[in-house]
Amino acid sequence: MKIRHVFAHCALALLVAFGSTGCGKIKLPFGKKTVAATPAPATPAPTSDTASETSGEAAVPAIGESAPAAEPTTPATPAHPPIDRNAQVVVLCYHRLEGKAGGSLSIEPALFEKHMQELKDKGLSVISMQDFLAWRRGEKSIPSKSVLITIDDGYVSGIEVGVPILKKYAFPATFFVYLDYINKGGKSVTWAQLGELRDQGFDIGSHTVSHQDLRRKHSKSKIATYEEWLKDEVQRSKEVIEEQLGIKCGTIAYPYGHNNAKVHAAVQAAGYEAGFTTYGQRIGISASAFAIGRYDVTAKDAQGHDGFTAAVSFDGAVAPSGGPVLAQEAQGMMITEPMNGAVINSPTPTLKANLASLGALDEGTVKMRVAGVGIVPATFDSRSKMLSYKMTQPLRPGDVTVIVSATAKGQPVETRWRFKVDPNAQPSSPDAAGDDLPPRRAGQ
Repeated sequence: MKIRHVFAHCALALLVAFGSTGCGKIKLPFGKKTVAATPAPATPAPTSDTASETSGEAAVPAIGESAPAAEPTTPATPAHPPIDRNAQVVVLCYHRLEGKAGGSLSIEPALFEKHMQELKDKGLSVISMQDFLAWRRGEKSIPSKSVLITIDDGYVSGIEVGVPILKKYAFPATFFVYLDYINKGGKSVTWAQLGELRDQGFDIGSHTVSHQDLRRKHSKSKIATYEEWLKDEVQRSKEVIEEQLGIKCGTIAYPYGHNNAKVHAAVQAAGYEAGFTTYGQRIGISASAFAIGRYDVTAKDAQGHDGFTAAVSFDGAVAPSGGPVLAQEAQGMMITEPMNGAVINSPTPTLKANLASLGALDEGTVKMRVAGVGIVPATFDSRSKMLSYKMTQPLRPGDVTVIVSATAKGQPVETRWRFKVDPNAQPSSPDAAGDDLPPRRAGQ
């Protein structure tokens, strides 16, 4: 029996050797003499799961020896698809879809549907917030001209009117809500409705706790310091939304679009991935994460174009990258008219700013933007460094922010100031307390 077993083992070894060496030579396992191999018929190429590649001479294990174990293979890490780093995104900002009854930030339901139809007719791709964030992380690509739809505040018309229209066109959207206007009755959205939005695939973002200007503590707040109040506004709103809906809340929209470096730091510390303003721009992959501009569809530029038309033309300003830039507040740095913090009663003032403090500006790069209006055709005198523009479109009552941007030796610079329009007020000087705001990055 032992002899039979030995010969059977040898025969098996010879068969293996003949089948795996091709036209080479065979080393006999029990001797050093070699013989020419008979050409073997072609065999199918082995797969990585069943066999290893053979080449040249193949040694057969001697009797009694075990065949070497196959080396484990490491599965290949799937590569991310190619990313279009030149793609651009415009973000639309809606509030109420109630017509005139909803006030100045409301549009007719028919106009909302007209906007959606126009997006479709233009062949523009409406993407979800998750796809937008994944693109910015370098995880997936998006179409070269993409659109984000956002609806602010938590008015029930966004759900009752907006959602059926969005579904009709299969468009995703993000709803930014603030805690103090949830489950309040009337026109406010409920947690149950937000849960339904979540289940239907819509994104939910934070609009803070109380919808106040985040750059200063609200006067009615009982929280002791500005820092504690700011943290509560951005962090608690995120945590409550996540707890109530069982989601990750990674985005925030700043109330009124107001923000600064302190706000950015608090938002980042709270764990948000992106912060949205109302300063409409074309957004690139490297735009500052916490100053993503949106086009308010109810605003108009100096040429009378509404925010939607300006956005979908893809002709607006491009948001600068998130790198450090030279920027400063106007207060204490340059002379403006109206002065920073002033109250005026004329809705069509002349806007002036002496830009000498910004240094030598590159020719042809100076631009003036007015919140709620857009870019205006201001005139810049390079000798006096004076930038000026006479408003022809009446400004809406309330706070008005003027933003001046340019480049100095190729480096982006920006400054801004704010005043208030009150038709019933006596003109005043700026409040002595003023705004003591830290330096900004461009695009805020």
